[in-house]
Amino acid sequence: MIDFKKVIDDQFDQLIKDMADLVSVNSVFDETTAKENQPFGKANRDVLDKMLAIGQRDGYVTKDVDGYAGHIDIGSGDEVVAVLGHLDVVPVNENGWATPPFELTQVGNKYFGRGTSDDKGPLLAAYYAAKIIEKSGLETRKKMRIIFGCNEESGSKCMKYYFTKEPFPDMGFTPDANFPVVYGEKKGVQFHISGQVQEDTLISLHAGTVVNIVPEKATAILKGTSQHYEQAFQQFLKDKELTGTIQSDDTTTTIELIGKSSHASLPHLGRNAVVLLSEFLNTVISNPIVDFIAKYFTDDYYAKKLGFGFTGQMGPLTLSVGIVHYENSQLDIYLDLRCPHELDSDKMLSCMHEAIAPYGFKEEHHIGSHLFVDPNSELIQGLHRAYVDCTGDQDAQPQAIGGGTYAKTMPNCVAFGPEFPGTDNQIHQNNEFVDIDELKLAILIYANALYNLIK
Repeated sequence: MIDFKKVIDDQFDQLIKDMADLVSVNSVFDETTAKENQPFGKANRDVLDKMLAIGQRDGYVTKDVDGYAGHIDIGSGDEVVAVLGHLDVVPVNENGWATPPFELTQVGNKYFGRGTSDDKGPLLAAYYAAKIIEKSGLETRKKMRIIFGCNEESGSKCMKYYFTKEPFPDMGFTPDANFPVVYGEKKGVQFHISGQVQEDTLISLHAGTVVNIVPEKATAILKGTSQHYEQAFQQFLKDKELTGTIQSDDTTTTIELIGKSSHASLPHLGRNAVVLLSEFLNTVISNPIVDFIAKYFTDDYYAKKLGFGFTGQMGPLTLSVGIVHYENSQLDIYLDLRCPHELDSDKMLSCMHEAIAPYGFKEEHHIGSHLFVDPNSELIQGLHRAYVDCTGDQDAQPQAIGGGTYAKTMPNCVAFGPEFPGTDNQIHQNNEFVDIDELKLAILIYANALYNLIK
């Protein structure tokens, strides 16, 4: 039997060079540079080309599917086992990083950079695992297909388009969640709450750029000078152990509050800046926007105050206020919810309407699909077995998550790694990283899992 660990060590330096190349691209969705064959912007076109070039360098057949996604075929066989990963990333607040976010930087036993754990590093880990198997000469009967898209963080339009052009593989996994293996993903729900709110003391309120991140910074502009607000604001910062700034000109005051970002599926791990700022503002001004946000979202990540908190087989419903824009009397609030599949959607909508009606707000919503695979299925048990065999960890069991992955875009597919139990890789946060030993272990797990599926 091939010594996978030795081969991983031998190829690890090249993997790191490849990861540095991918991480160097700020591949955030950019519609301003979108056009034919680069539907998600120039940077995502560039990073897609880099991943295709890696496969071509290694002698594999590659395919570009109109700039939406691509794939690398490894091995041969009528049946196909796929790995689905994404090359796009979420935006960064460069001021919050200790290292340059788009420069792979080693500090101790960790590599820092946006995409190291979500999802450029894990995609490469699975690619190298597949390459190790193919180069080993082990007898196999199925093809491995490494599929990569460029819009996972903004709706997965990439993979939806890809599968209109390419057939579904027979089975697969996406290295874009947690070990040991994920059998369920909650349905994603988004609300857009809007309305006209006549300007009073509050001139503007802004927070967030994408809905699936807990906003780290919120900014409000108020009528009046800071002497009306400063003492109360400084006391609020002290009481809440937060940082922020307050400054005035002759007629207005600008207040900025810094919280902590996190993935929207885990809002309790962050500190939502716009909710906290609204909580403060609601004590010093009378305004329907900050009253609504403070009333329903302060210290509540589970929609209990809205009246439809729920816990199902996949865990509790979670809620995050992702984006708030208020200016020139126009209000837009975007909420991100992750809901167990048993949730009564009619009750959720009824409660939301009841909450916004007194404020004169209106709502639009999108209710996504959920994923639920029998934890006792062959796919789940096989992937879990590979994890246990490589780690010796018998305690961690298959789980459900609030995050949504590519697994929802094809049948017989689940999320599998890369984050290990007890590790927080700062995904969607400042200073995202991957641990060197854990990256090598992930490659080993993926190699064992893929070999078990294709042998």
